[in-house]
Amino acid sequence: MAQELFSKKMLKNIQSLINSLRLAQRAELTDESGRNLISELYVDPLPNNAVLNQITHDDTVFLVGRKGTGKSTIFAMAQDYFRHEKKQISAYIDVKTLYGKSIAQDINVGDSNANVQKLLLFQNFITIVLTELLKELEKNLDSKNLINKILSRKKNESVRAHLSNLRKLINEPDYVDVSLKLDTGITSKGSINSAKKETSNSEFNAEITNKSIKIASANKNISEDSESLTEENIKTFSGVLLRHFSIKEYMEKISAILIEIGISKAHIFLDDFSEIDYEAQQIFVNTILAPLNNWSEKFFRFKVGAYPKRIFYGEIEKGKVSEINLDYYDLFKVKGLPELEVKAIDFLERLLDRRFDYFLQNKPEMLFQVDLQNSWESYKKILFQSSMNIPRVLGNILHYCYQSAIIYQKKITKSLIEDAAQKYYHNQIEYYFGKTNYLAEAFEELLDRYSQQQLIDNVVAKAKELKSKLASDATDLFIDLPRSGIPTSHFYIKKEYERFFYSLELNYFISKYYEQADRDGVMISIYAINYGLCKANNILFGRPDGDTKYRKYFISRHFDYNSVLEDYLLGHIEYECEICGCKYTYKEYDTLEKIDMLCYKGCKEKGKIVERKLFDKLNPFNPIERKNLLPEIELDILHTLSQNIDSNLYATVIAQELDCSYQLVGQRATKLQEKKLLDKEDKIVDGTSRKIYKITLKADSIYFKK
Repeated sequence: MAQELFSKKMLKNIQSLINSLRLAQRAELTDESGRNLISELYVDPLPNNAVLNQITHDDTVFLVGRKGTGKSTIFAMAQDYFRHEKKQISAYIDVKTLYGKSIAQDINVGDSNANVQKLLLFQNFITIVLTELLKELEKNLDSKNLINKILSRKKNESVRAHLSNLRKLINEPDYVDVSLKLDTGITSKGSINSAKKETSNSEFNAEITNKSIKIASANKNISEDSESLTEENIKTFSGVLLRHFSIKEYMEKISAILIEIGISKAHIFLDDFSEIDYEAQQIFVNTILAPLNNWSEKFFRFKVGAYPKRIFYGEIEKGKVSEINLDYYDLFKVKGLPELEVKAIDFLERLLDRRFDYFLQNKPEMLFQVDLQNSWESYKKILFQSSMNIPRVLGNILHYCYQSAIIYQKKITKSLIEDAAQKYYHNQIEYYFGKTNYLAEAFEELLDRYSQQQLIDNVVAKAKELKSKLASDATDLFIDLPRSGIPTSHFYIKKEYERFFYSLELNYFISKYYEQADRDGVMISIYAINYGLCKANNILFGRPDGDTKYRKYFISRHFDYNSVLEDYLLGHIEYECEICGCKYTYKEYDTLEKIDMLCYKGCKEKGKIVERKLFDKLNPFNPIERKNLLPEIELDILHTLSQNIDSNLYATVIAQELDCSYQLVGQRATKLQEKKLLDKEDKIVDGTSRKIYKITLKADSIYFKK
């Protein structure tokens, strides 16, 4: 019998290593006993812990990056740093999870209109955030040696009592009379005309108890037919919440308590900020973030985790906050593309070295089929290309390699990495479009998703066309390449066109690779098509090795996709004035943006130009029975179950996979069970009784059988 490559213990440790990379929530960086491993596993994206040093600096920082780029891990390490600082303390707030909890709670609002419901939802959200902040401060005070070594027991108990009383105060009294006056004198910028405050045309009172919220009286003139809040309503709601909660008063009390015991600075980490909807972002910034950030005392500092181009700054002055971008093209400041790739691969190697050393006391090469034809350097390159240096994507690719090779006592080969990247694309990334037909979203949101699919289809079609065309190209750049080995995975566009690719990049269909001047001196952005998507379409990834002429391969005029984008925009997007109906093309957008979206062709009103999606068909979606349409979170729960048929998944595990609260998963699972789309069963998992979820045949046939 052949000797096993990996023992059972090694297999378990390999799986733990991979899970430490791929799972969403930062709580996974613990061992079996619950011990925090962050200081042992942390690898800074930059040498000498440069990112960590910026995060722990005495200012407000926005940490910007796509899902899985390591924002939560950096925050966890920064908190570990502050635990050892005598005069500084931190608190971690998972904004998305807390917002999910506020949605999951049963709020009875009777027959009130949508905007009244939203105000009460936001109020619930702010209550939960403030309560969680105090819990976090109490927990982190307890973990400091400062409390036990310096303070007397009496002082310690006094501090805890003060914080505990503040928590109670946030949720009291049991009855609160909240009056909302929607002022007719609100300007276009959202400021309130104080002279007209007493002549409001809309008012409601809300009775708030511990269990429910009942509308005592409501005037139905509060934008009843609108699905989204106006800028004026956002400002008004924020004002109501500020008055109701007295945010500054609460925070002054907290700071006074902390200053009394020698704390000079409180750093508040706000993770997954961009995951909440835009209206909630605005309310959150207006109510908590901006007032406290601009507070002259500067006692509170914020560290905010956000997505690129998905940040609402409100009254925060961007010039007075720091911003760190984690996507490698923006993180590594270099003069040339080759140097950028070297620095990116260096981070990937440091990341793998640290994880392998901790979990396996070995080097990463142990898992890969390294030989004379396949060097470890070549493996690092393909891991970088397939993951784009995103730790969570890297973890998922290794997960599929584990399933296809490691458990069968085989090492990972390059072809297995390619197959894993393709499988990850089909199972996780492509699903973003696959679920479009089944989402109970507004029609405009569905159209936006559909238009993105049309755009990436056009990009892939062009890359496949070039693959054939360049095989017969006799120019110097291509003449020496094998006819079947010409890479066409990268393309470039004018930098000013980047906005049209934001959503595709955020969802991993493409990744910005580099930016530079083209051969004519015009600034361009170079993008890479997703590695798995390239593999699925037989598109060779990267650029040729060897000759120095290939260093400028990506900016060959063949890879200029400006015309591809422009042809798409002409057929799919226009801009229209909501007042007079005047229309504008994408070429006129930059002019509109410079003049505050003023309708210069018609009514001369500002801010009323909206984007319209154009399609050949009135409804481009496949006809689906309305009763089968689902909210995105419910469809994601079913998708997770469909991808893990043989696993025992319960609410907490699914929440970790989807990066949301287990309360939200539990609530939505009950609704899915009522529709006979999900079954529940009690089962013992790892010695604990769990409520296990299974997708039903009905759900599988409706949503996932093509």
